[in-house]
Amino acid sequence: MIFLESRNEVDEQGIGNLGICTSGGYVFFAAETDERINGVGTVSGVDMGDLFRKGLPSSMAPNLQNLFKESGKARTEARGQPPRMEHIVSNTPEEVPKDAPTLYRERTDYYLTPRGQHPNSKNWFLLKIVDQNAENSSYEHVDMISPRPLLMIAGTNADTRFFGEEAIEKAKTPKEIFLIDGATHVALYDKREHVDPAVDKLNSFYKQYLHAG
Repeated sequence: MIFLESRNEVDEQGIGNLGICTSGGYVFFAAETDERINGVGTVSGVDMGDLFRKGLPSSMAPNLQNLFKESGKARTEARGQPPRMEHIVSNTPEEVPKDAPTLYRERTDYYLTPRGQHPNSKNWFLLKIVDQNAENSSYEHVDMISPRPLLMIAGTNADTRFFGEEAIEKAKTPKEIFLIDGATHVALYDKREHVDPAVDKLNSFYKQYLHAG
């Protein structure tokens, strides 16, 4: 925010934020307490803490006690050992069970193929941060964003659609959830037939509520 406000071409009343997937939870934390953010938009937003605690409605909840135990064991730096890392998504698309939720099957196809793969993304995370993720509640104080506007975009076929619906229920006005017919969570990353209407909606949202110009 400090950088944006330092730019002569930036209208301070025209600053909004946008989060996709996990950052669709993080942007809430920023906006809840920083009133320089005048509008919040998300696409396929996810509450990672809730995902760690409960899992998806279509899958078994994670074994938190076992995860916490392994997370504690992974704090090894004080003993001079390298940090323990785990894969974020299955190492190959073939490793994903056929009955896995759509999100888990599609994100592997996205992140581990030329569709969305990047050489700087190594598909690892620190195991010791599991407990920190589980403590996070991205949408707990979503009501604090009001009276600034909130727009959440989700696919009608997304496993994560319920996150947006629950957040909108808690939020105060002005608020809106915009559903993209037939889209899954990951399809809103790069499938033009779903991305285009999402971008059009975001464009009209920011034009309506931000005072840039």
